[in-house]
Amino acid sequence: MRHYLFALFIIFPVLSFGQQWKSFTDTAGKFIAKYPSEWVNKIKENNRVFFTSPSDGDADIFLENINISVTTKAGYGTSLKVKDLFPAITDALKEQFNEFTEESQRFFKWNNADAAEITYTGYSKLDESIKVRAVQWYCFYRSRLYIATFVAEAANAKHNNTARKIMNGILFK
Repeated sequence: MRHYLFALFIIFPVLSFGQQWKSFTDTAGKFIAKYPSEWVNKIKENNRVFFTSPSDGDADIFLENINISVTTKAGYGTSLKVKDLFPAITDALKEQFNEFTEESQRFFKWNNADAAEITYTGYSKLDESIKVRAVQWYCFYRSRLYIATFVAEAANAKHNNTARKIMNGILFK
């Protein structure tokens, strides 16, 4: 019996802390991110980086994802501040989504820099078949605009906590 208890004490930490994380370094050298090993990363047009969730089963028709884009311009973060982006961002989103609903907006620190978060739901005009919920972060750092967006099927909250951990772990370079 004591051998079984000993085996449980050895195995239990492995089971309770089982999620493995990988590290990703942007090829342009602008950020580092950590993401769960069961998620997939891809680089798409304009060097946008995507981290995509695993399937939640046979009925899963939408893979949640985080995408990160970085744009460089001289005035970012100096003459133009993150608070200056609103309400223009909200207005642009309203044009891209049917049934756009803003859930929340807040300002916070990300990599010790001023940042903004907007959370919203709606049907993308590019694909109106699925209602999505998006959480977008905006931040100026070293004349760059960092945008991280988590997109999920509106009714699926399964990956919300993991997405927050990924987004919080993005380190600017």
